[in-house]
Amino acid sequence: MVARWLRGTGVEIGAFKYPIPGIRPFYVDRFSKYAGERCLADYWGDACELPFRDDSLDYVASSHLLEHVANPVAAFHEWVRVLRHGGIIYLIVPDRRHTWDHARELTEPRHMIADFERKTTQSDGTHIADFVDNVDWSTYSPATPSAEVPDKKHELKETYFAAIKAGKEINIHFHVFESSNLLALVEDLKTYPGTHFDWQVVDQAERFPANNPNGFLVVIRVAKPLRMRLNGWLNRWRTARNPGHPVLPGARRFES
Repeated sequence: MVARWLRGTGVEIGAFKYPIPGIRPFYVDRFSKYAGERCLADYWGDACELPFRDDSLDYVASSHLLEHVANPVAAFHEWVRVLRHGGIIYLIVPDRRHTWDHARELTEPRHMIADFERKTTQSDGTHIADFVDNVDWSTYSPATPSAEVPDKKHELKETYFAAIKAGKEINIHFHVFESSNLLALVEDLKTYPGTHFDWQVVDQAERFPANNPNGFLVVIRVAKPLRMRLNGWLNRWRTARNPGHPVLPGARRFES
């Protein structure tokens, strides 16, 4: 599956220490370390802000990332920007039915489009109460005794809301997915005036990957107008001579 779609020059976003096997992309992350451990990251990059030239990559890959993005449509907009004509978006997304999000409501596509229109950032408190109150604490925090869960919920909410008040970003599962609502969003973004993406779903799988089947796979191929196709061909020619060409000048490189 990976070898079929992830060829050429690409990026994996937010791999942490669990990269998608079988590929050798650029790695980007918002953190050099997370939870005290080093992230697999070459450059600083955000799902909504990638350090690559327009029309310069063959694929954008992510695994268990989209749920952490407060503005998924903005992320898609950025991924389409950096992809060449025919480029691939390769998404592994946790299915709420098989995670601690199973009791939460699916996020409607119109809500994610509204986030795009509001220019929502990672400093967004809209979903804090839903996340804290409705995740399954027996799997989210199995070491917490059930009698202590109410106090832990209150403490966690206060921590997140204090961070928002201070203008800081938070890291939660902002949105909740099954393949149905993600595919509906992909379809809506073909005609939504703010995107008008020319893209098609070319592969999908439920209970993916086989060794950790708590997610699903969606693979999208992006088409671009002639002018952008020409830019993509030029970038491919330059990348063949300089593998670092897709990276924008001034990109922040993490220390190895």
